[in-house]
Amino acid sequence: MRAAGPAHSLRWAVEQAEPRVLSLALGRTLIAAVPLLTLLANPDSTLFSASAEAPRCAGVRAMSLWCLTGPTDTGLLLGRILSIVILVVVISGYRPRWTCVPHWYVTFSLTVSGSITDGGDRIAQIAAMLLIPVCLGDGRRWQWLPPTAPLTPKWCGSAFAGLITLKAQIFIIYATAVITKLNDPLWRQGSAMYLVVHDPDYGFPAQVRAFLGQALRSFPAVAAATWSVIGIQAVLALAILAGKRLRKVVLVLGIGLHLSIATLMNLPTFGMAMIGLLTVGTIVLIGPERASVPMDETSRRLSADEVADDCPPGQP
Repeated sequence: MRAAGPAHSLRWAVEQAEPRVLSLALGRTLIAAVPLLTLLANPDSTLFSASAEAPRCAGVRAMSLWCLTGPTDTGLLLGRILSIVILVVVISGYRPRWTCVPHWYVTFSLTVSGSITDGGDRIAQIAAMLLIPVCLGDGRRWQWLPPTAPLTPKWCGSAFAGLITLKAQIFIIYATAVITKLNDPLWRQGSAMYLVVHDPDYGFPAQVRAFLGQALRSFPAVAAATWSVIGIQAVLALAILAGKRLRKVVLVLGIGLHLSIATLMNLPTFGMAMIGLLTVGTIVLIGPERASVPMDETSRRLSADEVADDCPPGQP
């Protein structure tokens, strides 16, 4: 019988944590695809500066990969190749334990040294960092395979803490967006979407504006669209902290919102980063996923190789 009380309930929840599900693999893949697409789609002159090809290396930026390889053509090429190789391996799902830290380092390096930013790069960096304690205990060869043994108590606690922090980060992102919009009179009065649609940098394509011509001239329609964005973000902020029953609501609303932003406002990496973050954030820490991990005596007797794999990096 499980003991009563908040402390015992929390301990039980931590012990039941099982993040190694398909949602983790899919979300991690989308998050890694953000910097990969940025690297593949942009030359060095665009990636690092509009006026100079040297990456920014002042202060903490000096630790980035591109600053270590150097600002020369050879150094920039080496940094690009190393980053692409690491990200491709992460996306393949091979050895998440050993690729999670390099994954974060590449996203960190690109964010602090690069000059391209649409919000997606920073979201990918934060997500990759929060996935480190989740993935360090994952001894599977491929993240796409079901686990064959339960996590040790130490790694259960690490994964639980990482995913709870990631959920809190999602709440902060959406809650901040809602508060910012409510403080803007244009959003409060319902006319902000008209300006968004016609924004010179991130506005809707001309064909879409022409198709929506009649609706854009109707204040009720514009107001409904404006307030619906605030409503969806408010629901996402609250639902991410709720129980597993609202997981599908979060995914449907979040994917719909960010696919719209990606296609209509030409922000594909931002949309991909947010969908990846939401996919990981909707992992059910306690529930039927745990039952998929074998719990019999055979699965408890780890082989010598599995025991070695269960040690954290840097320890025998």
